[in-house]
Amino acid sequence: MKKSLACCLALTALGLAAPMKAATVYVPVVEPVNAKGAALATQLWISNFGPQQLPYSTNLLQGDRAQAETKSLGATVPADRAVYLDQAAAAGETGLLAVDAAEDLLVNAWVQSGRGKQVFYAGLPVITQDNQLAAGAVTYLNGLGKLGSRDTTQLSLINLGPAAAQCQVDVVDGDGAFLRSAGTVEVAALSMSRFEDALGLRGATAASARISCDQPYYALAATLDSKTTEVAFVNPSDAAEKARKAPAATVPNPIVFNQTGAFHLATKTTPKKILRIPVPAAVNATRVFAEFDVIAGPWNPRLKKGAHNLIFFHRGRFRSNTLANINAFGPGNNKVKDAQNIDLPAHYSTFLQAGFVFQQGQTYHISMLYNAATRGVDFGIYQGGNLVKGGHFDATASHQILTVPGTGLVAEFGNYNNQGLPEVSSLGWKYANFHVEISH
Repeated sequence: MKKSLACCLALTALGLAAPMKAATVYVPVVEPVNAKGAALATQLWISNFGPQQLPYSTNLLQGDRAQAETKSLGATVPADRAVYLDQAAAAGETGLLAVDAAEDLLVNAWVQSGRGKQVFYAGLPVITQDNQLAAGAVTYLNGLGKLGSRDTTQLSLINLGPAAAQCQVDVVDGDGAFLRSAGTVEVAALSMSRFEDALGLRGATAASARISCDQPYYALAATLDSKTTEVAFVNPSDAAEKARKAPAATVPNPIVFNQTGAFHLATKTTPKKILRIPVPAAVNATRVFAEFDVIAGPWNPRLKKGAHNLIFFHRGRFRSNTLANINAFGPGNNKVKDAQNIDLPAHYSTFLQAGFVFQQGQTYHISMLYNAATRGVDFGIYQGGNLVKGGHFDATASHQILTVPGTGLVAEFGNYNNQGLPEVSSLGWKYANFHVEISH
């Protein structure tokens, strides 16, 4: 089913030049099960940030049958609008959804879980040439098996190559030491194979899966928390790590969105990542909390002291709709700045800036709390769990309520290569583990 959204998504206020060209991208339709054992549909937003309507088509490559049996859909997205698909495939169908999108179209995918007032959104990977794993590369899915009330329910292997893939799956501990083999499996060309028993990982002591395939590939696991009913995804990592607890909500029953694992490495071809944060319906929020990890990369030689975007977090437009605009500035200007302009007139904002030196290769945890009820914004940079820089400044949401439209929020990471100075791209910077809570 498809619904057209009526919100404006224009980003012209950012001063963008021509955005990235789009190619075929792939969304895994895995249908993980919820706490009642029911399969969860994959939902999509296809957003048009351009000035004219643009075409797209989808093609479901079903299971191991790959291109032998496909189902296609073609349509257009109106200018400055988005198309919402509440089901990427019919109930019971799984596989690899190929999306051929025209320029200026952005694809986001997720599944929704929860019960009662509690809503969880788990972002699915949109697989491109940039984030697929090379043939022969080794990757790790960390924190599989049983971890507290969370258990692995499913493992999916995706072959993005032109020939059948042989994939080796081993179970290793948090230090990468071999524990046992989970087997060698064959995955048909350009297809996805699901393993509901997670190749023996379900219910086992928390460990990591070490995976390699002889074709370009991607790997993904689904987990279910029996206590909170949250369904989440485990995405590839460069190294084995000890299991970590999922982030706990900071207040009761918020709307929660998680894009787990590394979701963006800024490259010349893909310098910016845009994520849509869905909501069940328009909401009057009292607070929005967001956090993520960033590994600092090189400073842009075009202007090292320029604005390197950590996150631009907004309601679909820049003016009067920005919750957070956090930038890192390099040598000659070493500082960090966070600004907001919610419900303010043009050319007005509140902000915090402070001296800070980002070191290449180091991981920083960034957090932001927009509290409309108390009219305050709290910003922090953490390392090793310790606050190393932070501050507080004014929030300006009218009537102490932050209205969130039915189309949710938008988060942008990085800048395009040719934006007007002082905004510069942050090639080589890596972003991971985006967590959002919307309280109402």
